[in-house]
Amino acid sequence: MATKSRTTPNRSRQTRQPLGRDAWLAAARDALIEEGTAGVEVNKLAKRLEVTRGGFYWFFESREQLLDALLGFWAQSSTVLFEKIATATELSGLQKFKALVDLWISEKEYDPKWDGAVRDWARTSPKVLDTVHAVDEQRVGFIEQVFRDLGYKGKEAHVRARVTYYHQVGYYALGVRESRKQRLELIPYYTKILTQQET
Repeated sequence: MATKSRTTPNRSRQTRQPLGRDAWLAAARDALIEEGTAGVEVNKLAKRLEVTRGGFYWFFESREQLLDALLGFWAQSSTVLFEKIATATELSGLQKFKALVDLWISEKEYDPKWDGAVRDWARTSPKVLDTVHAVDEQRVGFIEQVFRDLGYKGKEAHVRARVTYYHQVGYYALGVRESRKQRLELIPYYTKILTQQET
């Protein structure tokens, strides 16, 4: 008499590990980019993650708390990129400027869609608008440090930082369409105009 073979459980039916807080934040970030704040709803996020909504409440008491966390996540994670460049003591001023340009051109760490989604959100929320303004001031401050390292002082360093930053924010806000090749070809001209130095 043949013995019964033990059946191997279907992997798709095995119990999944519960998702962590970061997974919910990442899903909320993607939803904000794709759908705006209307997409940042518990049911929609649970569907996006293919889990039940119950896991959400292990990490957040409400949707409002999630939105606050999402805003804080944006403010911290995007601003630190500028800080890292400004405080890189091993780089010269010109090297820092080039690293700043590469941050925007490569879009490997800096995501303009993420930035744009938060700026769109700020149009309907005074609280978010205040945060965006504070983050913009911080970023300009870090860029100002880059210009100080290039030899500029006082208001000249500050205004050059503002022009550089506002130009880039405007580039995305206007939806300028250029290939990476086109953008790279223009870098020497922007660098000369903004820093008065040759690449």
